[in-house]
Amino acid sequence: MDLLPLAALLERAYRLALVVQDDRAISPGTGEFLLIELVDVLDEARVALLAAHRTFTVG
Repeated sequence: MDLLPLAALLERAYRLALVVQDDRAISPGTGEFLLIELVDVLDEARVALLAAHRTFTVG
C-alpha cells in the first residue's frame, strides 16, 4: 500500500491544527468549521492507517 496519501492526510491535519492553534487568524464562526474538518481529516487518516496495517500484517 502506498503511504503517500496517508502522509498527505496527516499533513493536512497538521496544517488545520496550526490554524486552530493560532486563533487570532480565525474569524468568528470559522473555528467550529475548522475543528469539524480537522476531526474528519484525522478520521480519514485513522482509517487509512488501519488499512495499511492490515495490508502489511496480512499480506
